[in-house]
Amino acid sequence: MKYYIYTLSLLVILLVSCRQSSQVNKEELISGEKENYNWVKYNPILLSDQLPKKVDEQSGMIWHNDLIWVNNDSGGAATLYAYNKNGELKQQLHIEGGSNLDWEALAEDEKYFYIGEFGNNNGTRKNLKVFRVEKSKINDKPEVSIIADEIGFTWADQKDFKRKKHNHNFDCEAFLSYGNSLYFFTKNWENHKTRMYVMEKSVKHHDLSPKAEFDTDFMVTGADISRDGKIVALIGYKNYRTYMILYYNFIGSDFFGGEHVRLDLSTLGGAQTEGVVFTDNNELLINTEATKQAQAVYKIDWKQLIKN
Repeated sequence: MKYYIYTLSLLVILLVSCRQSSQVNKEELISGEKENYNWVKYNPILLSDQLPKKVDEQSGMIWHNDLIWVNNDSGGAATLYAYNKNGELKQQLHIEGGSNLDWEALAEDEKYFYIGEFGNNNGTRKNLKVFRVEKSKINDKPEVSIIADEIGFTWADQKDFKRKKHNHNFDCEAFLSYGNSLYFFTKNWENHKTRMYVMEKSVKHHDLSPKAEFDTDFMVTGADISRDGKIVALIGYKNYRTYMILYYNFIGSDFFGGEHVRLDLSTLGGAQTEGVVFTDNNELLINTEATKQAQAVYKIDWKQLIKN
């Protein structure tokens, strides 16, 4: 009897062990398959790598008056620089009384430029803000100084502000303007996803809660929407290689709810890609800051890739 009980117990242990082993293998398989996205290899078209030295750390990117407007990254001057597609510097816009702690992105609508002062590499920032600049005050002079409005905000879901350099999910380097709101996309160092937050454009303090999440499988550094509101582009990097996702056939601002195509832009090599913008005729441009390669601006012929 004791032998029978012992044998039965042993069989039960073996069955449980096999079942647990099977679950682990299945989970590992799912995890492995998750990384095998259908990336489309694409070689961006170089427009110019002879850009002004003043934009060696160009980050954000907008299109206005047939010029590419950019800001430099953290620690740079509180200035926007405008150059043409040939890389010729045409105008500088100084934010009077402002400072560039960590400017990361630009957006615009019919009335304003928006400057994203929300870089957060360490995960410790609580003073996130957007500078708002009136376009009507920008004249044709080579250098213009303007006082900007400040819009403060916080991530309502961030509870831990301990220093975790490049190892957290509350950095942000990308936003866009659509309708009456600004849409922010996080740069998740830890899990390589992105969360989307939405903020109305009123000048007050905002507590923002996430509205959606998408598994980009790279860290987002730039975002923009086409002038007709039909295509959203997110760009970023992973393991020092550049990637982009184009979203289309979505309804309203449910950008992640439609279709998408993933672009592998790794032919750029170790270039650090930062910004993305649609021009007035919906050309899609991206920029890179200076690394071992010179700062540059490229074109993505997205109409070859999707039908909208």
